[in-house]
Amino acid sequence: MEKMDEVYLIRRVKEKQDMKALHELVTRYRPLINGAKLNFYIRHFDEDDWEQEAIIMCYQSCCTYDENRADNFGAYYRTRFYNHLRSLLRYELAKKRTAFSKSISYDNVVQKNLIKEEVEEMHITPRKEMYQKFIKKLSEKELIALKIFLGELTLEEASKQTKYSRYQLLQAKARCKSKLRKELF
Repeated sequence: MEKMDEVYLIRRVKEKQDMKALHELVTRYRPLINGAKLNFYIRHFDEDDWEQEAIIMCYQSCCTYDENRADNFGAYYRTRFYNHLRSLLRYELAKKRTAFSKSISYDNVVQKNLIKEEVEEMHITPRKEMYQKFIKKLSEKELIALKIFLGELTLEEASKQTKYSRYQLLQAKARCKSKLRKELF
């Protein structure tokens, strides 16, 4: 595409959403975009992110640009682009996100051997003897509730097969869970 008048390119973008005209404008303002990269550091922004933000802001600037009110599109685009970057920085540097900016990836820590201690297993793995001891402590009603808890029976089936009501079985199930927690922890 040959060099065209800037106002003509802006009109093409505004009226026809012409991508060639938009890319021509972005190419013309490449020094402005490169200057923004030097002035702003946004964590995790790579070249593609910078390019995307520049194109988006150029398109939005074209759509809102009024040739009768402003003389220079470059100044208008620069102001909008820099204000957008400041908004991104404000979002990133917000107090509630400071923990994220100081965090590092666990994979990187492991890869760089920064963790020197052996990590112990935090969960208790129940053994067969623990289960047998736990089951001996349960009443008949709680054993039926355990079957419900494990999915062997539904609440309705257990209620029909036994003399216990639905409410009694729910209470027994809660007691069963409580006893299991005490046994394991």
